[in-house]
Amino acid sequence: MVKSRVWAFWFFSFVVFLVSALLISILSFLGVYYYQSLEYYFHEGYLGTLYPVSLLAISSLSCFLFHLRETSSLTFIFKHPLSQKNTWLWCGFAFAYLSLDDLFEIHEKIDFKLHHWLDALAKIKSNAVTDKLDDLIVAIVLAVAVWFLLRYRKTFATYPIMQISYALACFLVLLMVCLDFLTNGGTILKLILGRALYSDLKSFLFVIEESLKICACSFLVVGSFAPWLGKRHA
Repeated sequence: MVKSRVWAFWFFSFVVFLVSALLISILSFLGVYYYQSLEYYFHEGYLGTLYPVSLLAISSLSCFLFHLRETSSLTFIFKHPLSQKNTWLWCGFAFAYLSLDDLFEIHEKIDFKLHHWLDALAKIKSNAVTDKLDDLIVAIVLAVAVWFLLRYRKTFATYPIMQISYALACFLVLLMVCLDFLTNGGTILKLILGRALYSDLKSFLFVIEESLKICACSFLVVGSFAPWLGKRHA
């Protein structure tokens, strides 16, 4: 029974990454073929962004259900909010928020509000520096995620596949933030590559950034299903 679960899990993981890779390739091709834009289907509201939203939602649901299986009382979190037993519940909340954030552009709207307040209170207009606020918000979320992995490392260590998958997801998000930092406004890359080459590579770099997000979400959904294998590492 356990062996069949293992094979099912690896097959599920293979399908997730295969679908992710095919989706990136197909959307890039269709964007160029129909709209002469490599990034066309990776903007908000299109399948390139809705797909990671669904992966995060599935990850959230898996963690919530696993928490219900492992914790007998629904009120346990109120009595012991920082207990290791609530790891899966907090993961579920985190992925639910990230899914909603991606769907409704929450952190982008926070970034917009911050720019509005900077302008209203300090007369600071949008510039190359303030345009990085969006990256700072994502970096803070990433830092919280890394802290969470370390804070609850005893729980994650019992499921090595989950721990590795989540760590790889964090690494990919770090790469995504770094790339977004370089491409947001393009000031740094224009100095390094030159305006002409940067203009040619802009769409490609945007797709790479979105691809990193899709791959990170793929690792999250794979990691979130790992505990259902029933195999714990002593």
